[in-house]
Amino acid sequence: MAEWESTIQVIGLDDLTDSMQKLVKRYPDRAGDLLRSEALKTRKEIAKNAKSSFKVDNKRKKMLSRVGSYRVSQVKGYGVNQYVEISARSPHFHLLERGHAVVTPKHRTIKKKGIRFTLKSGGRTVGNKSGYFFLKKAKDEEAIRFPEAVDDMVNAILKESGLW
Repeated sequence: MAEWESTIQVIGLDDLTDSMQKLVKRYPDRAGDLLRSEALKTRKEIAKNAKSSFKVDNKRKKMLSRVGSYRVSQVKGYGVNQYVEISARSPHFHLLERGHAVVTPKHRTIKKKGIRFTLKSGGRTVGNKSGYFFLKKAKDEEAIRFPEAVDDMVNAILKESGLW
């Protein structure tokens, strides 16, 4: 068998590399701004999914269908390793998101004919409640939307810097 060797020479690759390095130095915070704005959009999607998943009572302050019930952190990390955290303020968020076992209380006090009795026969699992997964749904929608936003940002930066 004959071995084929081929050489490819790309003209202008050094210029492109230099241009990209200048671009990164010139706009270091653009990626962080994009991450933060997309996280805020994702937060709205999470609240919308939560509102459609279960009955909404708008009187509660920490209701999961409110946008304010979710916190978006400032951009953390540097360069390629930047990230943003979205967290729920509600302490029961994880139970609704992933589901949970329905368990009877371990100790219950009941009153019969004026006398209080403490029942210690609880702690049994009587069922399961499946999760709503409204965070996962919003994350999946964001995974589709995010690459388009990155392309738009890169195109805008290239036009601003005159490389386009």
